[in-house]
Amino acid sequence: MNLPLQLIIALTISISFWNCGSVPTKVKPIRESLDLQGHRGARGLKPENTWPAFEEAISQNMVTLELDTVLTKDKRIVIHHDSETNPVICVNPDGSEIQRISLYELTLSDLQKLDCGSKKNPAFPKQTPVPGTKLLSIEEFFQKMAEIEKKKKQKYLFNIETKFPDKEMVEDSIVEEHTLLLVSAIEKAKVADRSTIQSFDLRTLPYVQKKNSKIRTSALFAPTYFQGFLMTIGFGNGYRDTILDKAKGIKANIISPYFLYVTPSFVETAHASQIEVIPWTVNSIKEMKRLESCGVDGIISDYPDMLRETFLKP
Repeated sequence: MNLPLQLIIALTISISFWNCGSVPTKVKPIRESLDLQGHRGARGLKPENTWPAFEEAISQNMVTLELDTVLTKDKRIVIHHDSETNPVICVNPDGSEIQRISLYELTLSDLQKLDCGSKKNPAFPKQTPVPGTKLLSIEEFFQKMAEIEKKKKQKYLFNIETKFPDKEMVEDSIVEEHTLLLVSAIEKAKVADRSTIQSFDLRTLPYVQKKNSKIRTSALFAPTYFQGFLMTIGFGNGYRDTILDKAKGIKANIISPYFLYVTPSFVETAHASQIEVIPWTVNSIKEMKRLESCGVDGIISDYPDMLRETFLKP
């Protein structure tokens, strides 16, 4: 989940328009408490979508761990954001640069040879590298989480995204295969009642709903640059109505939009259909507080430490 820097700047310029706290009646969340989610574990603090990032999110008392999944050549589910290998965050074992290759052409074993912890992502200055970090399969992730939960005597929630190539429309069969393998892994780990499957590719959600109704579904949405700009200057309600209608049509439990979409009326409309609102990716305290005043049910952030400092009492 990424958007251009220019969009963030446009938001900053027009932020006065978004003061939800100025409305006379605060929208009431559906959830009893705010769902604090560490994006890709804790992307702003540790290498994204790796065990050190998930450990960091846990240490910051996050409610939910958010992660991305891609299907490999040998039909394994690996925790990774991009559908191609990413030279920005991973290197070869000898430290040399990797090439961009589709994960559909690589096995899990191929991918786990990479070092995805030595390189610091330049977009996140607070990120601490963890050299030698390997990518995880979904099964390995759940196994590690079971060990943590047993040790801490605490249960966590999981928000798991299905990722597909951005430049092409993948076949229905690939979406179905990925989704059903993910559902099976969740069932095997016995965490269906604590898991959400989310996707920008809304074809994912019906497969989940049909296979296991205990698993919640979340519809992800991102604006184009032009749509985002219009929303920052007070226009674009039609865009909000469109994504709300799509979420309702697909019978999603949650709508998870880029935070520019969120206004009190947007949240109120979603709640009227019993759809929770959990925006992404929120990386400023001011915006976190604005969204809370809008009545959102959760917030996804690259900085779990910021969420903790804003919403959790010492």
